[in-house]
Amino acid sequence: MSKAPLPRPEAVLFDLDDTLLTAYRQPERTWSAIISEHAEALGEHDGRWVTAEVLARVLDFLAHEEGRKLWRLEGDLTRRKVVRSAFHRLNLARPQGSEPLHGVDADRIADRFESYLEETIALKPEALALLDWLAAQGIRLGLLTNGSGARQRGKLARFDLARRFKAIRIEEEAGFGKPEPAAYLSLLALLDAPPEAAWMIGDDPVWDVAAPARLGLTAIFYSEEPKAPTPFGAAARVSALGEIPALFSAA
Repeated sequence: MSKAPLPRPEAVLFDLDDTLLTAYRQPERTWSAIISEHAEALGEHDGRWVTAEVLARVLDFLAHEEGRKLWRLEGDLTRRKVVRSAFHRLNLARPQGSEPLHGVDADRIADRFESYLEETIALKPEALALLDWLAAQGIRLGLLTNGSGARQRGKLARFDLARRFKAIRIEEEAGFGKPEPAAYLSLLALLDAPPEAAWMIGDDPVWDVAAPARLGLTAIFYSEEPKAPTPFGAAARVSALGEIPALFSAA
């Protein structure tokens, strides 16, 4: 990764989930907490056993882009199918003589996912200060996020983010999303900035780094995990949003 000063951008594109907001980066903790809330439905079955199988089914499903897209855009139905598949496997493997697990409880657990995240989601420290600082520098800000319009717009309203961006692109509303080139290029068109004059800041190695870098954007990889490898195409790496202004000080 280059240590050379970064060119000052005309525009900066931001990812939303797990960049400006805490969201999905700790699935083990999320599913463990949800399943612990439903201990009565598990009866004699060990919650850790159930959590391990549900998590395995979820991660396997999300390992493929088609699955990730269904999870984002048809989330409620998709999560029910995935958790039910986990319960099916658990019943095949349940101890002899134990009571079976039931699909209705699988659905309750699956349906708790979104409300649990709504209760636990939070704005990243320094997010608003960074956005306001960039705007004060005369830099045009864009938001590029995958997911459903209603859910993403709800987050933007809840955390007073929408007014801080000159343009916003949401996958469901646009009809396409990251890592499709049109997602980045259409947002840049709204900001009147060419790729070579723009930065992309986000946590996903492909969506926020490799794909925009191929288009000529300067990709900044944001990760709070020190052991996470720096993805190919990253021009810089930060572990906190407050580190972003330092990239300008040398520019």
